[in-house]
Amino acid sequence: MNQKFKQLVKLFQSLPGVGPRQATRFVIALLERPEENLGELGESISNLKRDVGFCGECFNISDPSAQTGNSHCHICYDTKRDKGEIMVVEKVTDLESIEKTGLYKGLYHVLGGAINPLDKITPASLRMKELENRLDKLSINSKVELIIATNPNAPGETTALYLRDLFTNKKGVSITRLGRGLASGSNLEYADEITLKNALDYRK
Repeated sequence: MNQKFKQLVKLFQSLPGVGPRQATRFVIALLERPEENLGELGESISNLKRDVGFCGECFNISDPSAQTGNSHCHICYDTKRDKGEIMVVEKVTDLESIEKTGLYKGLYHVLGGAINPLDKITPASLRMKELENRLDKLSINSKVELIIATNPNAPGETTALYLRDLFTNKKGVSITRLGRGLASGSNLEYADEITLKNALDYRK
C-alpha cells in the first residue's frame, strides 16, 4: 500500500475513538474530494491553534481573537450567567450537551478528563488546581454550588469521589451530583435532553 496513504491513516488513528477502519474511510473520503476542498481543510487545520483556543477561566473552547478583553469564552463573559453555580464536566463535548438543553444558566469547569489509573490519568493530570482557585475567588463573598457532572462510569465516579473529598469542608461551597436519569456506564455527551433535564432536576 502507498506509504503516504498509510501515514495519513496512522495520523487519523491517533485521534480519540478512531480505529484503523474508520481512519481508512476518512483518508479515502479525502481522496474523493475536489482539491480546492482539501486546501481549505488543510488551511483550517494549520491555523487551528491560532484561531481556536481554550478559555482561560473554565477551559471551554474560546476565540483568542475575540474582542472580549481577555481569553474568556462566551459563557464566562456572559454577565447573566449565575456565578453561584459551577458545573464540573470531563470534556467540552459534555458541556455542549448540557448547553443544548437550555436549562442550566450557571458556569462550567472542564477538567480535561477523568481519573483513571489504568491510563495513568491522576488528579495532577487534570485541572483540579484551577478549579480550587476559582472556588476560592467565587466563595469569598457568596455561596457556590459545585455541581459534579462527571460520567456515571468507573473513572467518572472515581473523579466524583475525589472532588467530594477535596471540597466537602471548603467554606462557602456546597456539593451536588447530577441525579437520576443517567444510566450507569453511560457518557454525558450522548444523553438526550430529557435524560439531562432529569439529571439536573434531581441532582443531590
